[in-house]
Amino acid sequence: MKFRNVIIAAAVAALPLAAQAATLIVPAAGTGPGANASQWQSELTLHTAAPRSTTLSVSFHQGTNVLGPVEVVLQARETVSIADIVHTKFGLDSGLGALVIEVADRDAKSLAVTSRTSNVSPTGEFGQDIPSVDANAALRVGDVAALSGPATAATNRFNFGIYVTEAASVDWQVVRADGTVGATKTVTYAAGTHAQYNSGIETLIGATAQDNDTVHARVNSGRAIFYGSIVNATGDPTFIPGIRTREDILIQFTGVDLDENGSIDLRDNNGDGTLDSPVEILRTVFGNFFQVVAQGEFGENVTLEIVSSPAFAQLIDADGTMMVVVGTGTSASSGQIVLRATSENSSQLITIPVVFR
Repeated sequence: MKFRNVIIAAAVAALPLAAQAATLIVPAAGTGPGANASQWQSELTLHTAAPRSTTLSVSFHQGTNVLGPVEVVLQARETVSIADIVHTKFGLDSGLGALVIEVADRDAKSLAVTSRTSNVSPTGEFGQDIPSVDANAALRVGDVAALSGPATAATNRFNFGIYVTEAASVDWQVVRADGTVGATKTVTYAAGTHAQYNSGIETLIGATAQDNDTVHARVNSGRAIFYGSIVNATGDPTFIPGIRTREDILIQFTGVDLDENGSIDLRDNNGDGTLDSPVEILRTVFGNFFQVVAQGEFGENVTLEIVSSPAFAQLIDADGTMMVVVGTGTSASSGQIVLRATSENSSQLITIPVVFR
């Protein structure tokens, strides 16, 4: 006989607190020389529609390093353009990264952010707009960013990158024009990381680029923003947004049975693979137990495996019974457990949000 702690459903409808600050990300900005004698620089343009002054901070994330922040003040309805911002504000002669803009939530509603990255060459200036992205719009677990490559791979460079808003694991996959998978590479990232992969199909994924390749970036854990760029033989770039997509959901994730009595206590009502309400986990050296209930598209059994968890977690039987242990010294107050559910026909990530009491 097993003695188990009772898991209490976190069905408390807490009143949301007003956000104090907003974060906007320009996922790519840089300065300095590039391939084929190109010379790159990024311009950031800020405008406020508010009838009052606005103060914001801008930092530059290069890999896992952070430069700044620098403060920018906009007067009422003012527009400010910062030329070659990575050089003029952060002192770099050569560098590539992401611009992170922090602004009070009230002021964010009045703020317009645009950026342009240009190649200044002897034959002219060629550039691309790189839109800012609200950090809240970052892709999450189960999302797939689709990055469409060039129609002619031989005469174009296909670069792509990522800015990580929450520590993440990502499957990078090249999908050929006929739908076959060329290769896959899994990478983990710390929060706040920027990474760009020039000719990334070759340099990151380890495959040979072909015409009309599409790169899939599947988020296994955490959250991130994805982007791409196609640069032709003249050094003229075209921005490629990371389009949020999802694969067909063929796993039926019913929900969680907290006391394993055959009744579903917490459900995934919208079928997106994420439990609608968090499971409450008690801080104790004894295990918290609950059952994950899922089946294949046609009712077949699924195999579960743990992809990530903010606490010690273990699947203890084939019926989906899970044990989670959170010690009293754990500082985190919440997180999510990500499972991979696999049937004979398909595989899908399942997300179970948890709170620690």
